[in-house]
Amino acid sequence: MLLSATFENIYSFNEETRILFTASKSDQLPMQVSRAEKRDDISVLRMGLIYGANASGKSNIIKCLAIIKAFALNGWSNRKYNYFKMTDEPQERSSIELEFKVDNQFFAYGVAFSKGGLLEEWLYKTGSRSDIMIFERKRNSGGWENVIAPQFIREGDGQFLKFLIDGTPTKGTFLSEYIERNGRGIDAIKSARKWFENLNIIFPETHRTDFPFRVVNDTQFRTVMRELLYYFGTGISDICRVESKPEELGIPDEIRQRIEESLEGKGENAGVVIHNENRFIFAEKDKSMNLKWNELKTVHKKEDCKTNYIFEMFEESDGTSRLFDFIPMLIDMRANDAVYVIDEVDRSLHPMLTLKLLEMYNSLLVHDSQMQLICTTHESNLLSTAPIRQDEVWFVEKDRKGESHLSSLCEYKPRENVQKGYLNGRYGAIPFFGELNNIHWDDAKQE
Repeated sequence: MLLSATFENIYSFNEETRILFTASKSDQLPMQVSRAEKRDDISVLRMGLIYGANASGKSNIIKCLAIIKAFALNGWSNRKYNYFKMTDEPQERSSIELEFKVDNQFFAYGVAFSKGGLLEEWLYKTGSRSDIMIFERKRNSGGWENVIAPQFIREGDGQFLKFLIDGTPTKGTFLSEYIERNGRGIDAIKSARKWFENLNIIFPETHRTDFPFRVVNDTQFRTVMRELLYYFGTGISDICRVESKPEELGIPDEIRQRIEESLEGKGENAGVVIHNENRFIFAEKDKSMNLKWNELKTVHKKEDCKTNYIFEMFEESDGTSRLFDFIPMLIDMRANDAVYVIDEVDRSLHPMLTLKLLEMYNSLLVHDSQMQLICTTHESNLLSTAPIRQDEVWFVEKDRKGESHLSSLCEYKPRENVQKGYLNGRYGAIPFFGELNNIHWDDAKQE
């Protein structure tokens, strides 16, 4: 579970900015809080909603999470990003730090970097009373200064750990290198890496490519997905695969050959999914090790429930297509206590459908749930209709200097209808428009 995220000098965040998902003492909607039970525990929210006008910086929060996840799993990869530019003295050092809970422990992992690569990396075990350093790395003119907590160095694997951290490539992270080189002796690193592997980030253009195989090969998954498609009122009664030839699917010979080579030597059910313009095409090996090409399609029933009509995936609405990303998410969260972060959860969805999505998520929560859902949204109706706590709501607003600032709904202690107060500008984070009289229509002559 994500406790907090801190950003500095990246995208629209200039000075150090922090967003928190730790719970207040409010007893409202108790199932939406993983409540502290021990002395060093921290109460964590199971949901978070982030509001703001267009270009306020909402999506930049999600982009920062994606950047540090990439660092944690793969090291520096020349990922494109922008430091804060709207200043006379721009700085090139940027930093991101996340605090999170995994395996009933709390950690803080952070990186500092510039356009030239990684500058610092650190991992701490945290608690309500103190923080304990696991490792730190700092880059200077002479190379890297690496420190591992003494208790790990004193143990039997100490020399190996020192060799491992000193041998971490300049563009690598120790969190990644430790796993890749089968490191041993520091379970905290394995736990932190595990958390990043289970951090799922969905942008508006993100599409899951794993569910077509699960629809075909996992009967229980297909049943639940079919039931949820019905629940959300899509009109889809089932999902099927239709075998086709590569040339009929419009797959270029070069791509087909590349896919065939990538699957060479792999066993039954090994495959690759191609997502293109809301079409899901997948190549899969059958029992005879022959490569079969299939396309995922939807089934609609006539009113008499006796006649099936097959639809192409691209014939479904944008909202239905978005559900093909969200429904596997709900199934995954129920089974694995996963953490999902969604940018623009309301994109292409009717307000009532967005509400039902959040209600469905809340229905999955049980006392010991470690699942978490964090979303950015413009959907103000949720502020008055959705089951949300005040400490779950954050606002992002950009000032005249171009800097994004965060505030929690708790800071305002609202007594009125929150949706009405938000739309009236009480909490900021709404768009402000110019004067229509300042638009010189007559000067824009048509050529």
